[in-house]
Formats: sequence, structure tokens, C-alpha cells
Amino acid sequence: MTEIIFSTIVNDLKKATETREHPFRYFTFATSSINGTPRLRTLVLRELDEELNLTVYTDKRSKKITHINEHNTVSLLFLDSERLIQLSIRAKAKIITDDNTIKNIWDQVPQKSRKEYTTKLAPGEEIKNPEQIDFLEEKHFLTAIKLIPDKIEYLRLNRPNHIRVLFKKENNDWKGTYLVP
Repeated sequence: MTEIIFSTIVNDLKKATETREHPFRYFTFATSSINGTPRLRTLVLRELDEELNLTVYTDKRSKKITHINEHNTVSLLFLDSERLIQLSIRAKAKIITDDNTIKNIWDQVPQKSRKEYTTKLAPGEEIKNPEQIDFLEEKHFLTAIKLIPDKIEYLRLNRPNHIRVLFKKENNDWKGTYLVP
């Protein structure tokens, strides 16, 4: 039965990359600084490959990039509040630096979304007025992060029994074990 649960996880993550309304489209992403301070933020799931690696986009000047460079183990939390399913994923984050890959991604970003990656100041910089953000014309700071999972914890709140399964990647295969919820 763990194989069925795993296939639904893969199916849900794939659908989340294709459907804006899917509850796993937006997820909580956690990093930690070199001194261990945790930081959470919401990201958009952009891609899922055959090896179950996930891809997200960000501004390369963001604090998450600094954290990943300091400590590349990250956590992802997905929640489907209607089906009462929670996925918690531990992954290694790898910043994509290949210029051709970034150019291909940039070419696919809709025009209306591009400005998010072209602010003159870095994300998190203090400003006096949100109406006075300056944008660059010819330069962007888009980068992508590949998230390589090694553990996925599935929890489904269900009566009469909740279901909790831990999947671990071992030699490119995922092995599932039931846990006490």
C-alpha cells in the first residue's frame, strides 16, 4: 500500500506544477542560516522531474540563496486542507548557475511576472514607500533552485485511523515505512 501512496504523492506534485489551483502549488520552504536560525517563506513549485527533483525560481540576491550557500539542507511543507494531507520533504538544495538554463527559464517567464526579478534593490531591503520601487530595464536576477529530496513524510488525517508514512531514498529507490501518526 505504501507504493500506492507514493504514486499519489508523485501525481499530486506533478499536477501542482501544471495547475495553479492545486493545493501543493504553493508550499512553505524552510532554510537555516549558518548559526541555525530558521527562516520560512512561501514558494511556487515550478517543475518536477523524473527523479522527483523539484525546481523553484527566486531572486539570486535573496536571503534563501545565502542560507543555501551556508547550509544546503532544506525542508518543504505542502498542505492540502481539503483532503487533510500534509507532505514534509527534506532535500538538498542546489542553485542552478548554468547561464543557458537560466536564459531558457527567463524566456518562459510571463512578461507580467518578470518585474519581480528586476528590482534595483535586493529582496528584503528597507524602503520608505512600496509605490516607489525602482526596476531595471535590461537586467534580471532570476535564478532557479533544484531541490533533491531524500525523505518524504506523508500524513493523512483520516478517521478511524490517521495514516503516516516515511519514504526514504535508498540507491535511487524510494522505500516506504508506516509510522505511528
